[in-house]
Amino acid sequence: MTDDDLPLPIDSIERRKFMASLGGGLVGAGAMAGAGGSVAAETTAQEDDQEDTPEPSDRITGARRIGPRDVDKRNYHMLWAYRKRQAVETLLLEPEVHDTASDWLAAFEAYDPLTNDLDAISIQGTTDMTVEASRGSQTFDVSEVSPGEITAEQTTFNVTAVDRQVGYGLIDRVTDELVGVHLTSPMDVEWERGFTNELQRRRHEFTLNQDEVWQHLEGRQWYPFVKVAEIITGYDDYPHGDVTPIAYFFINDDGGLSLLSTFVDVSGSSFDLLDVTRVDEFVRMSPMEIASRMDPTGESQLGDLPVPPMDKRPQITGPQGFHNIDVPPQSIGQSNWDVRWDPPVTEGIVVDADYDGEKVFRELAAVATPTGYDLPERNGRNTREWFFPDDDTVFSGNLLYWDIHSPTFGGPGVLGKTDHPETGSHPEGFRLRTHYHTGALPNARDFHSGHRFGPYNYYINFDFYEDGVFMPSWQRQGPGYITEYLNNPDRRDHEGPVQYYLSFWAFRPTPGDGGNVETHLFDGNEWQRPREEFYVEGDDRTIVRFANSQGDQTIDIPLDDRKEMVVVRPDDDEIGQQTRVVDTFAEENFYHPAQYVSGEFIQDRDVVAWLILEAPIHETPHPSGISTFTALGEFDISGY
Repeated sequence: MTDDDLPLPIDSIERRKFMASLGGGLVGAGAMAGAGGSVAAETTAQEDDQEDTPEPSDRITGARRIGPRDVDKRNYHMLWAYRKRQAVETLLLEPEVHDTASDWLAAFEAYDPLTNDLDAISIQGTTDMTVEASRGSQTFDVSEVSPGEITAEQTTFNVTAVDRQVGYGLIDRVTDELVGVHLTSPMDVEWERGFTNELQRRRHEFTLNQDEVWQHLEGRQWYPFVKVAEIITGYDDYPHGDVTPIAYFFINDDGGLSLLSTFVDVSGSSFDLLDVTRVDEFVRMSPMEIASRMDPTGESQLGDLPVPPMDKRPQITGPQGFHNIDVPPQSIGQSNWDVRWDPPVTEGIVVDADYDGEKVFRELAAVATPTGYDLPERNGRNTREWFFPDDDTVFSGNLLYWDIHSPTFGGPGVLGKTDHPETGSHPEGFRLRTHYHTGALPNARDFHSGHRFGPYNYYINFDFYEDGVFMPSWQRQGPGYITEYLNNPDRRDHEGPVQYYLSFWAFRPTPGDGGNVETHLFDGNEWQRPREEFYVEGDDRTIVRFANSQGDQTIDIPLDDRKEMVVVRPDDDEIGQQTRVVDTFAEENFYHPAQYVSGEFIQDRDVVAWLILEAPIHETPHPSGISTFTALGEFDISGY
C-alpha cells in the first residue's frame, strides 16, 4: 500500500464531512454518487414496487432484527450459519426470481434473521459486464489491447455491470414458505477502476506483460482490481510488506465472470511474479449454482404476496440494493448506558462506554482481522504460536491478510442502531451495527454487483443491555480467497485448516474510573492477580476481571476455548495506541497482540486489553459466501 492509498486520520472537520456524506435516513442518490459511480434514476428504477400488492401483516410489520440474547448463543450462531442458504433456496423457488437469477454471471446475497420466525433474504446479480478504457481524450476497447499498451500514462477503466436486479424475500423459518417477495427492475451499475499513482501503474505494467497473465485477458472484457495492499499482506515465506496482490476481473469463454489472482514480490527495486491463479468460482453455492439445480413449479407469487418493507430487508441491501444506512447520534444514552462512538479510520468505529453514570471502557475497537489460508495443523498451540511460530511477521501458512475496516477501503462503516425491547429472556438494550467490505469500492458498488472475489464482508456489532451486559460480535460472510484453495489442491502446502480467522479487539478498561485498574485472572480454580503483562488462552472456566482499585466496579470477561486475552501496558509505539496503517512503522512490525507482552508491571496501572476471538470458518457448511460465521464476546458489568 502506498501513501496515496492510506486512509487518513479523521479530524473534527473531516469527521463532519464523513457524517454529512452518510446523511440521515436511507442512502439516496446524492450520497451514493460520492460512493463511486452513476446512480441516475436508481431510486425509481430499483423501487418501483408492484401495484395492488397485499399490505404486510402484523407478523411482518411487528418483526425486528434478532439480537444475540433473543436466542441462546448456540442457536444465534446456527441461525446465521445455516438459515441463510435455506432462505436463498426458498426465494429461488419463486419462478420469476429463479428465471432472473439463472441468467446472472455474478451475484451477491445478504441475510438478517428476524423475530416472529421470519428470515429476511436478498439476492442480487448482473447478466453481463462491459469495460471502456480511457487515457486522456482517447477511448479504447480493452478487448483490443495488446501487451505493452497499458502504459504509465493514466488509464481509467469504466466498468458497467449490466441489468442488475435485486430479489427480496421474507421466509417463514418453520415452514420454509415465502411470505413476502419483491423483484426490482433491471438497471445498469457503473464505477471506475484505475491506477491512482505511478507505483501502481508500474506494477500493473509489469504484471500485464507476463505471458501467463496476458493469455487469460487477451481479447476479453477485463479491468484491474487495484488492491495494492502489501502492508497488510503476508505471503509464503515473505513478511508483510514484501508481497502485494494484483488481480483482474474478466469475462471468460463461457460468458461467466472470472478473476485472475496474482501475487508479486515488490520488496526490491524490480518485481517478481510469484503466483498466477485463475478463479472461476468466487463463492460456494452461489444463487446461480443453486438456481441451476432447481426446477420451480407453480405460478409466480409476485404481486400476490406483500412487498417486504424496507426495514425488514437485510440491512446491507436496503434501498437501491446497497446499504440501508440510518446514522445514529454519536452519543447515545439508553438502557443505563451512555455510549459515544467515533467514525472509523482504519480499525472500525471506536467506542467509549459508561454504565449508570460511571466509566466502563474507552477506545474499544475491532482493530484487526487476520485471515489465514492454508494453515499447518494446530497441535494444541495458542494462536500466536500457531500463526507466527518464529515470533515475527512471517505467517506459518500460505497467505494472510490483516484486514482494514474503514470507509475508504470498502466501508461504509456505521449502518445504524437497532433497539432490543425487553422480553422474557433479556432486558432491553440496543445495538450499534457497522459493516465493511474491505477492499471493495466505497459502499461496495462492485461487490454488490457480484464482483466480489477477495474483498471481505463483515458485520462488527456492539450490543448493550440494561443489566450491564455488553456483547461485541464479529460476523464474517465471505468470500475472501478461499475458493483458490478449495478448488485447487496444488495451492495447499499444509494439512491444517483451509482458512482460519482471528478478530483482535483492543480497549482501555476503566471500571468506575477510580484511578488505576486492578487486573484479576480466574484460572478455573482460584483468582489470581498477575503482576506482569500476560497472554492467556481461554477455556470454559477462565475469566479476566478488571476492577476499580478504589471502588466496587468490575468488568468480567469470560473466555472459552475460542477466546484469548492479552493485557499489556499502553505504549505509544504499538498498535492499540497507534492507528493502523497510518503509522507505517507500527503496522509493519505488528503481527499479534501477544508480541507486546514484555514483563511490565500491570497492577494498579492503566492497561490495554486485547480480546482475541477465534473463527474456524472451515467448520461452517459453506465457508465462502453462503454461510455467515459469528464470533461473540461478553462483558459482564457489576458494582455500578
